[in-house]
Amino acid sequence: MPKTTVTKTSSTITNSDGEERTVEQYRTTVPKGIAEAMGLEGERVEWEVKSGNKLEITILDD
Repeated sequence: MPKTTVTKTSSTITNSDGEERTVEQYRTTVPKGIAEAMGLEGERVEWEVKSGNKLEITILDD
């Protein structure tokens, strides 16, 4: 089974009132074989926590 790494990124955003806030996001990649087999390119997906160490990803039919 392919493995990937989760990375954390952060950036500071200034709103129209001049107030700054920090935005943090976590990113990961979907292995190419899985993405191609499931036709994920351009699809919207939903993430759900299934247990303490499992996630489920669902392709949305919007």
